[in-house]
Amino acid sequence: MNNRSAANLWIKGQHRLGESILWHVARQRFFWIDLLDPALWSCDADGSDCQGRPLPLPPPIGSIAATTSSRHLILAHRGGLSLLDLDTLDIDPWCDPEQGRDGIIYNDMKCDRWGRLWVGTSHDRECEPRGALYCVRNRDQWRLADVGFPISNGPAFSPDGATMYVNDSFNRQTFAYEIRPDDLKATKRRVFATYTEAEGMPDGLTVDAEGFIWSAQWGGAAVIRLSPQGDHRAHYSVAAGNVTSQCFGETGSSTLRITTASDGLPAHTLAAYPMTGSLFTLDAPAPGLPEPLFPVE
Repeated sequence: MNNRSAANLWIKGQHRLGESILWHVARQRFFWIDLLDPALWSCDADGSDCQGRPLPLPPPIGSIAATTSSRHLILAHRGGLSLLDLDTLDIDPWCDPEQGRDGIIYNDMKCDRWGRLWVGTSHDRECEPRGALYCVRNRDQWRLADVGFPISNGPAFSPDGATMYVNDSFNRQTFAYEIRPDDLKATKRRVFATYTEAEGMPDGLTVDAEGFIWSAQWGGAAVIRLSPQGDHRAHYSVAAGNVTSQCFGETGSSTLRITTASDGLPAHTLAAYPMTGSLFTLDAPAPGLPEPLFPVE
């Protein structure tokens, strides 16, 4: 592994579990959530006008995804997937592929380059392999794509859309799947990358314009950039014990924005990383890709 430059502090914060940061093109703002103190956070492109608004949901919530509606995000939470109104914070239940299965929570999700939403679920105590991966076309049509995850994280997609990357966080590995635009299947699963205990557990994923995969490392104080062939990785340190998600921003931007979490860290780690729970930026060697929008009625 090559050690590279460190991330810079961007927005000082105290998130228990900051997660799921995204760039909202229509609103020209970044949005992210705190899973354990449920709130929707946002800021302008330069980090100004940072504000958090509580969400009337029990913890934990899971993730957010941008849609073709400038007013709505998809919100994953314990009860399923809902439409979240950005103006009123009204939450409208939308679909529940897990059908209320006990002990399961919704976690990370992303829209692929063909407009389908890939949604991961996890065991609520994150220790049993009961989580799954779903492909959702609309509120009435979805398919179970894979099973056996204690904690499913990611996903992210290659520039051509044909490869999907998903993190099996508990087992410290990233899977690669083949996906196609004409069905809701994920096939030919293979282990794309594994991580040492020192590197931490892989959490959120994104892909840059060169096809390199970025993984936020829970417990690893870093983001890792992996080549599309999986044979090279570069390590970028982040001054936070738990690194959770990252995204690029405006079109052509090569600045990565990174969320972190203080939850579960012992006192000595919090003392070593006093900015844990803040947001960071990193100058990446390649720009990001526009994130697809999930079509909603």
